[in-house]
Amino acid sequence: MRKTRLLLSLSAVALAAMAATAQAGSALIYSWEGGLDGWTAANATLANSSTLGVTNGSSSLLIDNLTGGFKNDAGVSTVGSGPAFNAWNQAATRLFAGDTDVKLEFDFSYDHANATNLPAFGQLALFLNSTSVGFTQYGTGQLIGGNLGQDFPRLDPTAVGDGVTLTSLGPNTVHIAIPLGVRVGVGPGTFYQIGFKTNGGWGGTVDWAVDNMRVTGANIVAPEPASATLAGLLGVGLIVAARRRR
Repeated sequence: MRKTRLLLSLSAVALAAMAATAQAGSALIYSWEGGLDGWTAANATLANSSTLGVTNGSSSLLIDNLTGGFKNDAGVSTVGSGPAFNAWNQAATRLFAGDTDVKLEFDFSYDHANATNLPAFGQLALFLNSTSVGFTQYGTGQLIGGNLGQDFPRLDPTAVGDGVTLTSLGPNTVHIAIPLGVRVGVGPGTFYQIGFKTNGGWGGTVDWAVDNMRVTGANIVAPEPASATLAGLLGVGLIVAARRRR
């Protein structure tokens, strides 16, 4: 009986702790731990990296050996269900409810060791698409720009005016937070799409990486996948304990 009570108490505490964590206002969309999570690229090679740009878990999305020039590089569509869809849908629902603090956030890293003809301009653009809002974007020259070898990455004045922030996380890694509903946004529906475009005047190649992509906001509630699994296991434990008491 004492063991049963102890199990129940520990389970209740753990579930309460995870509930508090779920209320933190952050829902993970992509962390690229189990592969590319459906992301594809038209003009670049995508891979998982365990070294460049890993800020959440053990892997990032690497845009590998990227050459200069304009490219529609990397993107993914999410339809119908799943953790990524649920995160997007939650952000869309909160935006349509009138929340003004919903953001898309991610970490961006870069390695220009193999680039030539520097300094040279570089640009990272972003687009979103969804059922009820349609296509919105920060085009090339509107989000991240600068000159490789000098001031890249820096925010374009358009992004600064929209309230986008860029914060250094250490050498060659920054955190980007984009308010949704200003220039880019999503609406409730059955379809969400995100993608990056690149442009640049460098020679040779660069490596860019993205990790820890989330939607955030005071009313965003979503447990991490690992927390959801643990919650399920603890729930089983509670059921077993209850049956033993009978």
